[in-house]
Amino acid sequence: MIGILFMRVREWHVIGAITREETSMTNQRLGLIPQLPDLDKIRQMRKRLNLSQRELAAMAGVSQSLIAKIERGSIDPSYSNVRKILGAFEEVLRKRKVEGVKLGAQLSVGDLATRGVIIVTPEQTVAECVDRMMKGRFTQLPVIVGDRVVGGITDDSIRDYTIEETRNGRKTYDGVMQTRVEDVMSAPFPILSEDTPIELASVHLQREEAVLVSRKGQIVGILTSADFLNLGLNQ
Repeated sequence: MIGILFMRVREWHVIGAITREETSMTNQRLGLIPQLPDLDKIRQMRKRLNLSQRELAAMAGVSQSLIAKIERGSIDPSYSNVRKILGAFEEVLRKRKVEGVKLGAQLSVGDLATRGVIIVTPEQTVAECVDRMMKGRFTQLPVIVGDRVVGGITDDSIRDYTIEETRNGRKTYDGVMQTRVEDVMSAPFPILSEDTPIELASVHLQREEAVLVSRKGQIVGILTSADFLNLGLNQ
């Protein structure tokens, strides 16, 4: 699971009588795409692993210049190249775990969290939610009223709801888009203090799409399954 440092690309399985064709068509209609990684985290993780750009490039099978350009933000790399880099990180982390290096003890939830949480409210529509997901390339958003977290909504839940409602003729696609978020959202994502060890977050992220990160009771970030490098801690 890295499932933001990398964007997950999943094959959507058949749910009941729902076919892959229905799912594919719904994905296209919604415009939902796999979430790209937060590329800023690549430099952060390379530094924390004490790797040079040259070392990382050699492990990932890419050029050092590509690593440098990614870290400077001067290039929009392909998913395949980013996945190679993240795969190299995972391999280093697994080896260090085998060798007894407890990297998890050095990392906290706050180290990997994405700051500046984008939210939706229960009264907003699914269309507004999808628009925010697409613009920010998110796969999940917390649902918040004031300072209170009241739910969470994911691309999975929107997709499943859309397929179910349109397949059974209860709603048209446009009707789904006008549905309020509160009718589609699920339970809130877990909330962890920013100094929580990453090992504990890994337990939550085996079951949840994301965890929210708090400081003194205020939500300050989000750690998703795409933010979270598989540190070899959740096996």
